[in-house]
Amino acid sequence: MNRRHWLLSASGAALLGAGAGCGHAPGTADNTRPTRDPALWPFASDSPWNTPLGDGARYTAIRSPGFDPTAGARLNTRQWSHPVFIAQADDPTVALHLRGQSRPVRVQRVPPQAQPDPMADGSLLLIDVPRRSVVELWRAERVGSDRIVAEAVVVNALTGMGLDSAWHGVRASGGSALGGLIRQGELERGLGHVLALAVPPQALNRLGPQGNAWVWPAASADDGDGRRYGTAGNLHLGSLLALPPDLALDTLGLQAGPETVLARALQDFGACLTDTVREGGPVAFQGEPEVHDSAARIRPEALRTLVERLQVVINHAPRSVGGGGQRRAPPAPAFSRD
Repeated sequence: MNRRHWLLSASGAALLGAGAGCGHAPGTADNTRPTRDPALWPFASDSPWNTPLGDGARYTAIRSPGFDPTAGARLNTRQWSHPVFIAQADDPTVALHLRGQSRPVRVQRVPPQAQPDPMADGSLLLIDVPRRSVVELWRAERVGSDRIVAEAVVVNALTGMGLDSAWHGVRASGGSALGGLIRQGELERGLGHVLALAVPPQALNRLGPQGNAWVWPAASADDGDGRRYGTAGNLHLGSLLALPPDLALDTLGLQAGPETVLARALQDFGACLTDTVREGGPVAFQGEPEVHDSAARIRPEALRTLVERLQVVINHAPRSVGGGGQRRAPPAPAFSRD
């Protein structure tokens, strides 16, 4: 993400004088449920994060001189991930500050055990008590029991679209870090949303068709202009990749469980390019820390097999989300009113 201070509030995400804390409950992608909890499965049913691929989707092979599918992939859970903590009404009140500023941006309830990711990005996602908004922190640091400082503080509505027309999250692409994040339980029960995927910067083409270093639904790029990206190929920050519909998953030698769940999600929903990894490194899917044990059951050779078969969905756009047409999976259920 861009190296600068930010304080933003998404439309519909109220800034509270007090409010949030933690408790992880299992997520689910079971579409037979009549409603869903936005804290566990966020964003509107018509959000690009929740829209399945359609039979109008057009696929093409990845062409990128900087993309090496044989380098395999990993699933970030305990490092370079996005820890999520859900507030409870009896959690202590904590002030959230932009680094170097004495006045807090927001005061809300935060679980005592809430800690940012240990790597340099220090991501920390705090969902409020009503379970309707998330505060996203970048380079966060706990200072005592009642104060957290960070270099970015962004509020996003859990019932919104999970993206904006400008940078509005703690990812390079500008959307909410909850978008595409694999949540607890989803690798067992099923993934009902698009995944987030990070690739090496040289794999991306900063010369996008609209003159930006990104394509929709991204709204920003690393360093603001993607200066570290390449200048060739059909991969842009924001591109949607997916397994083609005619690929028979049962021919890939995948094991039942998390491997087949991940493969099905990549064929039904795809993966959006949201971030970059170190140059020359393997591509990385994103999961919250509670996903670690399930993710460990996915063999490296299975991840490599899936990445090698990904293609670009070339007509993923605001008026043809997921390519349009008959959807491969049911829509996300309505939100609960609790």
